[in-house]
Amino acid sequence: MQITDISVTKVSTDSWGEFVEFPLVTVMSKFDEYNNADGDNPQARRKWMGPVGDVVVEIETDEGITGVGHGNWATGAIETIIDETLSKLIEGEDPRQRERLWDMMYRATIPFGRKGAAIEAISAVDIALWDIAGKEVDKPVYELLGGPINDEIPSYASNLHPVDHEKLAQEAVDYVEAGFNAMKLRFRYGPEAGRAGMEENEKIVETVRDAVGDDIDIAGDVYMGWNVRYAKKMINRLDKYDMAWVEEPVIPDDIDGYAEIRDAVDTPISGGEHEFTRFGHKELLERGAVDILQPDVHRVGGITEMMRIADIADTYSVPVIPHSGTNPTLHCIAASDNMPLAEYFPIPEWYKERQQEAEDRESTYADAIYANPPNAENGSIPLPDGPGVSAELNRDALNHFAVDQNDA
Repeated sequence: MQITDISVTKVSTDSWGEFVEFPLVTVMSKFDEYNNADGDNPQARRKWMGPVGDVVVEIETDEGITGVGHGNWATGAIETIIDETLSKLIEGEDPRQRERLWDMMYRATIPFGRKGAAIEAISAVDIALWDIAGKEVDKPVYELLGGPINDEIPSYASNLHPVDHEKLAQEAVDYVEAGFNAMKLRFRYGPEAGRAGMEENEKIVETVRDAVGDDIDIAGDVYMGWNVRYAKKMINRLDKYDMAWVEEPVIPDDIDGYAEIRDAVDTPISGGEHEFTRFGHKELLERGAVDILQPDVHRVGGITEMMRIADIADTYSVPVIPHSGTNPTLHCIAASDNMPLAEYFPIPEWYKERQQEAEDRESTYADAIYANPPNAENGSIPLPDGPGVSAELNRDALNHFAVDQNDA
C-alpha cells in the first residue's frame, strides 16, 4: 500500500459555537481587551484565537482507503507544514510504517518544530495513518493497540460555565442526574481581579459543591490564567472543597512554578494540554510538576505519541486523563490501563433552551465537523465500534465551516 495524496481543510473557529464567548479566566485575561471575566466582552477570546480552529487532514492510498485526522488550534500553519514538508516525506510511502514515518516527520521539522504547530501537523497525519490501518483490517484502532480494557469508558462532564450561580448549580445537578460522577468547572478571575476575584472563584466552587454533595468529583480549569503566587493562595482557599484537580494554573513553560504550586497545596495539580511529545511530558514527570497528565492527541503527536506518554507516565504512577474526548482520544483511552477517564462536553439544558429561542442564531458545538461525535450514556461513553478511529466527517458541516486561504 502507498500514500498517493494528502489534502487539508482549515475549519473556522465558528464551528466551536458560542462557548468561546462565555466568561472565564484564560491565559490572555491579564490584558483588558482580551478579558471577559464579567461577561461584558464576549468577543474577547475570538479576537486572539484567530479564524482557524481545527485542521482536517485526509490521506488517500492506492488501495482506495482514506484516513482522516485533525490537528487542533495551530491556525493555518498546519496546512503550510503539511503541504511544504510532511507531504513530501510521506507521499509514496507505506502508511502502515507509522513508527518510521513519525520519526521522519519529527526529525525533518526539528529546525522549526519540536513543539507547537509542527507537532500538531504531525498529530493530524499520525491519526490519519492509524485510521488507514484500522480500515484496512476493518477493526477499531483500539484493537490494534492491544484491545479494549473495559466495555465502556468512564467520563466526566466538562462544561460547567459560570454564566451565573443559579444556572451553574442547576447544570451541575443535571449532570449528576445524567449519571456523571465527576465534572469540571471554569474559574472566572485571575490576579488582575484581586481579592474580590478570589472570593468569586471560591463561590463558584462552593456553588457546585453545595449542589452536588460530597460524593461527586469536582475539577477546575484555570486555562493558564494565574501566576504562581496567586495560584498558591487561591488553591489553598479551595482545598477544603476536596477538588479532584486544578488544571493548568500557570503557563506550560513555567514548570518550576507548577512544582512549587504542587508542593504548596493539597489539591492535585494537572497539566499537559499545551505540552508536546513524550519529551515534554517526561520533563513534567521528572520535575514533579503534576499529579495528572492531560495530553491532547491532536496536539501531542497523534496516537503513536499518546500511547508512549501513557506508558512513561505509568512508570511514575501518574494517571493520564487526556484533554478532549474526540474519537481518536477514546481509542487511546480504551486500550490503556493508565487512562481512567475521558473528557466529555454535554450541552447544558439552559443553552439548548436559549438556542431554541434564538431562531436566527446558528447553533454549533464541539465536533460539529464529525457526523458521529461520542455520546455519553449514564456517565460513560460506549466504545467506538467503527473501523479505524470510528469518525466520519460531516461533509456539509465541513464545507460550511471551511476557511478559504484568502479568508485566513
